[in-house]
Amino acid sequence: MNPGLLGLIAALCWGTGDFAARFMTRAIGAAQTLMIISAVAAIGLAPEVMSRDLSALWNPTTLMLTVLAGLSTAAGAVLLYKSLERGPMGVVVPMTSSYPLPLVLVVMAMGELTLTVPLAAAMAATLGGVWIVARSGHRANYHADHAQGSIGHSMMLAGSAAVILAFAILITEAAVSRAGEVEVIWLTRVVELLVLAFAITLRRQFKGVSGRMWALLIVMGVVDTIGFLALFSAHGTGDTTIAAIASSAYGVVTVGLARLVLKEPVKPLQWLGFAIVIGGASSLTMLSS
Repeated sequence: MNPGLLGLIAALCWGTGDFAARFMTRAIGAAQTLMIISAVAAIGLAPEVMSRDLSALWNPTTLMLTVLAGLSTAAGAVLLYKSLERGPMGVVVPMTSSYPLPLVLVVMAMGELTLTVPLAAAMAATLGGVWIVARSGHRANYHADHAQGSIGHSMMLAGSAAVILAFAILITEAAVSRAGEVEVIWLTRVVELLVLAFAITLRRQFKGVSGRMWALLIVMGVVDTIGFLALFSAHGTGDTTIAAIASSAYGVVTVGLARLVLKEPVKPLQWLGFAIVIGGASSLTMLSS
């Protein structure tokens, strides 16, 4: 399949999933929401995974990478969901959309990428876009449905999520190159499920889930899995970069839904900053490939 189309599928899936996460995290918390989504993915992928040769997955190096990918994805996703829970989406989503910036910095620190003028310009654009969004977002008037608690705290959660998820994507990509996207994504979800279930049990934070919540959570799990499969399936096309660039538009879906459905105030300057973030992040992805 065309890598650009795969990236757009990922963007639509993650954008709608993150929007739905706003409601579920406020109802049952970020950790339990993610735990159930991980369970849906693990159960849904199990029949296909068990029909495959898993010898490559159990290779010690691949297994270590996959477990690390699961742990880092769980940590980053919990922070992401907490930022979505607190909002406002027009501020936190652009910050998480800037994840290619820490990803590039990690690759540079590993000595696999050299800083060039175009790369530096893309990094500056990404940071500048985030700054514009944050500054203009602070001046908007939000009510309780749009933002809970300190906007600064929400921004810290979103920024931390972007950094951790950058590591997670890098590690997942390394594991996928060794064992295949379906197998790796399945095992990362199993790891997430076990870790989150243990953490929630330890803190005794399980909350009741209604039938309607279960329906939404199952849909979120399916949609999230399709998004990840779409993105990492592009690895097989030989052009993951195009898919990654297209997937960076997921934030537009989330913020657009927040504006249309929740009537969240999004100033023109925020949209401008968001556009700069997407442009900078896409350029970083392209230049670092």
